[in-house]
Amino acid sequence: MLTDDLVSKISYIPTKGHSPSLLEAVLVLPANSVTQLTMEFSKSFIAYTEHPPDAERGWDLPAAVISYEETRENEGDTRERRIYTKNLLINLPTPDFSMPYNVIIMTSTVITLFFGSIFNLLTRQFVWVKSPKGT
Repeated sequence: MLTDDLVSKISYIPTKGHSPSLLEAVLVLPANSVTQLTMEFSKSFIAYTEHPPDAERGWDLPAAVISYEETRENEGDTRERRIYTKNLLINLPTPDFSMPYNVIIMTSTVITLFFGSIFNLLTRQFVWVKSPKGT
């Protein structure tokens, strides 16, 4: 059974830069119920300068906190409880940090071939060689 009247308060703080968003909701749930929250998101990419030193590891997403009040009918008291989810490791697409090295090597090779050819043409002494008679 889907109902929208379970949410009594909702607060959402959007992301600033690359920090995580914050969603807080106060729900009133009946006993033995199943609840599912869904949220749309868009993927974002970061610049190569914003990657952590160990870019292969990914980023840690902190645990979510679920706090609820538990009321016992026979005792009449209310206790607040908290549940912490596990941390989440988010794998990021890792850029190829070897690209600057490859560009430097390729550029150096092209310049060396160009400079070597020009230097060879400028310093070589061209002479006419007479071929031997009879050939």
